[in-house]
Amino acid sequence: MTSTDNNWQDNWFVRRVRETGSTNTDLFADALAGAPSHSVLMADNQTAGRGRLDRTWEAKPGTNLLVSLLFRSQANLLSSWPRIVAIAAAHSCQETISSGGQTIAAETKVKLKWPNDLLLGDLKLGGMLSVSDPQNSFIVVGIGINIGWAPSQAAALGTVARTKTLTPVTLLENMLLHISQIEKLSLLEQHQQYLDLLATLGRQVRVELTNGAVIIGQAVDLDVDGRLIVVENSDQSIRHIIDTGDVVHLRNSDHD
Repeated sequence: MTSTDNNWQDNWFVRRVRETGSTNTDLFADALAGAPSHSVLMADNQTAGRGRLDRTWEAKPGTNLLVSLLFRSQANLLSSWPRIVAIAAAHSCQETISSGGQTIAAETKVKLKWPNDLLLGDLKLGGMLSVSDPQNSFIVVGIGINIGWAPSQAAALGTVARTKTLTPVTLLENMLLHISQIEKLSLLEQHQQYLDLLATLGRQVRVELTNGAVIIGQAVDLDVDGRLIVVENSDQSIRHIIDTGDVVHLRNSDHD
């Protein structure tokens, strides 16, 4: 496996490899070995990447952004880092699409779907998966964004980008700049930015919990810890506070 090491702006430590099994697995091992906060591992190809619910994540080599980021902080703040990365990714993707002063069409708006997806319109543009070690006070946030290739029924940023020089590296550079800015904000400011991008709120949703249970209702709020609040359709006095789950946006109240 061939790699190149770079020290990027703002104390980011970026390593790029041609191929690996999983950037999350590799960077987690690096973290246990003492890698500093804001270490980044980017791969042109990932052969054993996984998404939520153990779904495979595979892209054609060199076409998409496949990267993991390591953050060290107090254990009670670790859960904020995936949201920081999500905000930065959404802003970076939107900037490649939008021209100054122009109204953004619905199909080219970049939004977030709780808990881990980037959307372009209603299509999936990217996904995230995080693994943390609270005992050692670090978290690894993995993210994949479709740029030059996307699977069926998904979106690719390159098809709508206004710049012809978009590459995984240029998108990552912009994303790291945004993270550096967002992490300086207060937790409430970060929370508001995330809410502003969250397409899940106000939607009818089906939530599949990790224990196999299914909740159908309206997503009404997100608390400051990033937990989704869903009110059941059958009894609106029943509210669920959901730490993690797989969410499907439903088209209407009949769940078609």
